[in-house]
Amino acid sequence: MKRSSFSLVVALGLGFAVSAVGCPCVRGPVNASESLRWWLFSNFGASSMCPEILKRGVPIKMSSMGPSSVGRFFPQTCSVQVQDQTRSVFILMSGSGYAYVPMAKRVGFFAGLQMEFRPDFRMESDSLYVWGKFSRMLSAPNLQLLGVENTLVNLATQTPAGNLATLLGQGIVESEISKGFTVVHQDDGNDFSVGILTPPQKPPRPFTAHADHERLESDTAEIHSSSRAFLGPFVVNASGAALFTKLRVAGAPLVYSVVEKSVGDVWRQSYERGEPLGAPPGPVVSQGELPVGESNRTIPVRPGTYYLVLENRATSITSLIPLPIGDTVSYATYGIEVGDAP
Repeated sequence: MKRSSFSLVVALGLGFAVSAVGCPCVRGPVNASESLRWWLFSNFGASSMCPEILKRGVPIKMSSMGPSSVGRFFPQTCSVQVQDQTRSVFILMSGSGYAYVPMAKRVGFFAGLQMEFRPDFRMESDSLYVWGKFSRMLSAPNLQLLGVENTLVNLATQTPAGNLATLLGQGIVESEISKGFTVVHQDDGNDFSVGILTPPQKPPRPFTAHADHERLESDTAEIHSSSRAFLGPFVVNASGAALFTKLRVAGAPLVYSVVEKSVGDVWRQSYERGEPLGAPPGPVVSQGELPVGESNRTIPVRPGTYYLVLENRATSITSLIPLPIGDTVSYATYGIEVGDAP
């Protein structure tokens, strides 16, 4: 999932929603009629958006800190209001998350968002393109800090990239929403890209997916010393299945853990509150080391919902000066798939 922020939750919802319409019409008449496309979306797709939005967390990226994700947002409430007059949707959502910010280091936060998007789609022979054009924020983001690793920091604190409120409000929440987005739905999963792509353009993939697997997510996560990335949660519906992970690690080695959602939620919420790092608060499905370089893992799982947690266990020296001291950053480029267990 490329250069994304909170707009990705909208993109995923639109992508899954429209692909679920199952329209019996031929592509030509649908692609030629804006009115027909809006009718299909508003009557069949819009109701599927929130269930999809609430399924999974979203990578957080800030343009001032590079292309890798520096945290994640987990929607917890969602509602969609269809606006027939403007052929747009109001999306109201709230949730919690975490991000790494200079000086503040690990920051946990609550965010409430109200946005307007204009959706559209096009049916191709091998894929479905879904577009979302950002119209406006209906109100300023509602932001609250849940926990900060550097306890001397608050929303007014100045960091090298701006004050913390600005970073969370504009850098995280609104960073790339205004660019719009494209979701390309293919047989093996969905690809997301900030900006508007036109067929046959497709977002790049860091790994080639197995032909018989469903791709769940791909991205690059930036994980600082004594920090984690909570990927997912990922839904596995079939018996006899496995999660297949492909990772390319640079910088510091990592430790991975796969836990069920009930365990991962408690673990993540503790992380968001800024509590000291600790062991998982329940059973671990799988755990192991990820050395620098490329590695693949196959993790058999039962039907359920799971987090993949990546942890950088290198230690750092907490400092109030802008430059981190003793911080060994890990960059994890990953692809996660689900398929039949071997």
